[in-house]
Amino acid sequence: MIHTALTFLTNELNEYLKVRLGDPDINRIFLTSVATESNGIAIPDKSLGLSLINIEEDRVYKDQNSRKINESGKVQYLNPELRLNLYILISSNFQDTNANDPTDDYVEGLKQLSYAISFFQAKNVFTSDNAPVMASIDPDIKRLTVELYSYSFEQLYNFWTVVGTKYLPSVLYKVKLLTYQSEAIGAILPGIEGTGTQGIN
Repeated sequence: MIHTALTFLTNELNEYLKVRLGDPDINRIFLTSVATESNGIAIPDKSLGLSLINIEEDRVYKDQNSRKINESGKVQYLNPELRLNLYILISSNFQDTNANDPTDDYVEGLKQLSYAISFFQAKNVFTSDNAPVMASIDPDIKRLTVELYSYSFEQLYNFWTVVGTKYLPSVLYKVKLLTYQSEAIGAILPGIEGTGTQGIN
């Protein structure tokens, strides 16, 4: 489910960038890690990268009810569903490595990063109603909400230090909620057929 959710968001943003930049044949953003094992940059040159950097359980909206009635009227016990928030980083890898190529430019990277921010500002809730392709990718995903997430300079420094590569202009988003519910059943009990008060005067 995580991979399909992030693939969906990457594709949606890619289509938007193609329209804004007027070139429908070039992919502008890729679902990728930020850095390689050798501390190089994994994001292709002259493009944006969408990277998963953290997974968090959302306990605020956690449903504690683990019972449901199946088709035969018996009570099934399941573990409470697991709700996840994903933290995604959108980074701009424009390094000015070719001075004669205006598309390989730091300012161009900032422009495309700004377009990504504009996209999620205009459309931050995705459902099968406003994005029908989402249901075909993964029918278990009912809704994705994308929120801008601000972090401090200290957190920013710590993140890029852990990644082990030089800083790239980037923006962090929180994507919620992905819901996991395994169908593994812990127990099945017979349903309640009455109150046990029959015959009492």
